[in-house]
Amino acid sequence: METNINNIEINTNTNNNNLISNQKYCCNVCYKEYSRKNSLEKHKVLCDFKHKSNLEKQIDYEEAGDIPTHIQLVKIVQQLSIKLSHMEEELSEAKKWMSRKKKKINVVGWLNDNVQPTMGFLEWVNMELKVCPHHFDLLMEYSLFYTVQKVFEYNLDISGKPEFVSPIRCFSEKQNVFYICEKGGEEGKSEWKQMLQSDFILLLKTIHNRMLREISKWKVENHDKIDDNEKICELFNKAIIKLMNMTFVQDNSTSRIRNGLFNYLKLDLKNVIEYDFEF
Repeated sequence: METNINNIEINTNTNNNNLISNQKYCCNVCYKEYSRKNSLEKHKVLCDFKHKSNLEKQIDYEEAGDIPTHIQLVKIVQQLSIKLSHMEEELSEAKKWMSRKKKKINVVGWLNDNVQPTMGFLEWVNMELKVCPHHFDLLMEYSLFYTVQKVFEYNLDISGKPEFVSPIRCFSEKQNVFYICEKGGEEGKSEWKQMLQSDFILLLKTIHNRMLREISKWKVENHDKIDDNEKICELFNKAIIKLMNMTFVQDNSTSRIRNGLFNYLKLDLKNVIEYDFEF
């Protein structure tokens, strides 16, 4: 009985060995058989290439021609490194802006703490705002808007008087909004506020009145020219009409003058301080 069992085990092992030895790996292209899978994989590399169509071979050849040389690869890597460095710098700057702690600053409060004008707005309008003879010459040749703009620039230009600190400020972050300062209290402390339309109209009326004064002076000094020269007389009369058409209500004319002053005076606060502002 023991002998039979051993014979059965021997026969079973023999059958398993036959199964292993009979296992084959076949190529799907040429149907060649291999006993080892690794041999089949090595064969498939060459077999696939040999049995490619002419079109497939042509495509492989064209694509192989696009492979860069070692020197070209080095140059490409160098250029990519430079671009990456620039992108990292830009990303670093962007992160600084994004990660900066947002601190809201009221613009009036900031002006009170940081800008001390030479004089208050009303004092500047009443005592310092000047209209000169050459401004009337401009009015005879050009538009009222252009002339008023030149009056503003003449009085607010700090290039010739660096010690002067204007009592009017505006910022590009808030379109067409002006801030004016008055000095009050015993210590003459600066107090900034948002300019009202009535403040702006006062400014225009002052320019208008002083322009009329210059016209009167010019007429007295050039009476003979007006009488003897028809062209000068015509220019003089047109200048009077331009000035008389100046309005002191909120309309397109005053809006255009206001825009001109804003564009001349505006300051970008982000170039001054790295905070968000409340207007």
